[in-house]
Amino acid sequence: MRVASFNIRNGLAFDGWNSWPFRRRATARTIEDLDADIVGLQEVYGFQLRWLQRQLPRYTVVAGQGRNGGGRGEMCPLLVRPSAAKVSHATTRWYGDSPEAPASRLPGASSPRIATLANLRLEPSGVAVQVLSTHFDEAIATNRVRSARQVLDWLDRSTPHIVLGDLNGTPDDGAVEVLLRGGLESALRPEDGGTAHRFTGRRDGRQIDYVLFSKHWDVRSPTVDVPHRIRRLPSDHWPVVADLDLRPGGSW
Repeated sequence: MRVASFNIRNGLAFDGWNSWPFRRRATARTIEDLDADIVGLQEVYGFQLRWLQRQLPRYTVVAGQGRNGGGRGEMCPLLVRPSAAKVSHATTRWYGDSPEAPASRLPGASSPRIATLANLRLEPSGVAVQVLSTHFDEAIATNRVRSARQVLDWLDRSTPHIVLGDLNGTPDDGAVEVLLRGGLESALRPEDGGTAHRFTGRRDGRQIDYVLFSKHWDVRSPTVDVPHRIRRLPSDHWPVVADLDLRPGGSW
């Protein structure tokens, strides 16, 4: 199963010639070319998601809620290829003391931060898996660490699971270390290159985007995907993509 994480840059940001109307076709083409079964997106407003859904009809969209509840604010949706998995349940949770209360936020956070958590059934095996798409705090390290601990609390350790997200921390960040100590493995190595490039198109930026997976999976061909068929940058981040093979149940 191929999975990917992609921060598409929020569509309300004024980025000059890199603003959403000018790059949205490049964003859709990049997602299409990933050829992933599951894609976790970040920084997605409702109007962006609706446009992408029209361009990518082969995916089931697990939208979840926005940061401010309902369709308001940035979302962390999942795109799921129906031939690979069926969605049995999905929910949005907020980091902080009230994870089920829309617009809850961690102390000092500039905005609420969320995770979209979906329970899936793989096709054709019917094996149950969990997939989470998220975007951690951009400024406060302790908030990222607390978010990582909440992610571990929300995951079912007995079920194969995958975390896709912009964690706003490099591999030596405390939050990433919490997730790795908690039993997750990163598809990328620190030397595999940067993922955030601020619309420069460079590969030497910070590595802050992740495909993380539980002990139930083996990983093949992880990469920071730099598209070659487009003339305009699709985002200020590069996608991360990896092929995951589910281990036989007896080896868990």
